[in-house]
Amino acid sequence: MFIGLYFSAAHMSEKNIVLICYQYAREFEKTFGSLSCRELRPGGFSKNDPPHLCESITCQAIEFAYLFIQEAEP
Repeated sequence: MFIGLYFSAAHMSEKNIVLICYQYAREFEKTFGSLSCRELRPGGFSKNDPPHLCESITCQAIEFAYLFIQEAEP
């Protein structure tokens, strides 16, 4: 969602934004193995999980998105 808003604010066409979003999804899945939180989260979901269980992959995903957006800049 952020990628769409970001490039929309940069006055990129909707067609190009859609293409970039699909590219992001493909590259994210290739890098992390899935787009699904259930599959990305270590051990799935449990009521007893510590709140920071996704911290590492969240940081990696933020860095991934940052670098992707830098490369996709118009």
